Amino acid sequence: MKKIILYALMMVNLLSGMVIMTPAPVSAASCDGSSMFFGLRPWYYGQTEEINGKCEIKTPKDGDLPKFVWTIVLNILTDISVMIGYIAIVMIAWGGYLYMFSRGLPDRAEKGKKTLISAVIGLLISVLASVIMNTIVSVLTNRS
Repeated sequence: MKKIILYALMMVNLLSGMVIMTPAPVSAASCDGSSMFFGLRPWYYGQTEEINGKCEIKTPKDGDLPKFVWTIVLNILTDISVMIGYIAIVMIAWGGYLYMFSRGLPDRAEKGKKTLISAVIGLLISVLASVIMNTIVSVLTNRS
């Protein structure tokens, strides 16, 4: 019975944290590139302009096609690294759970430690990859 109550409290805590961290919805038609969902940017980020009051995706001009394509590729890679970061955070929670509830069994405690260490390394790699890609996209789209 105590385990059921503990699991229920953990789920309430987790879900309440997710609700609090949910960003406010942004208009999908914003041309400044600010329409994101859970930190995931649209594939066309940095490629829009306002034409006659409408937000349109720019067509690449002569010689701009490589920049256009690489910006889209980097936007998609940035979204992938953000999703990997979310997965790493879930794995940190799972590793902590395994470690806390190892009940003194050394093999289960070791499995929890390995999961925690691997998830933290994955999170660091994901954050660094996202920073590097954001910098490259900023340079390509001339945004600061």
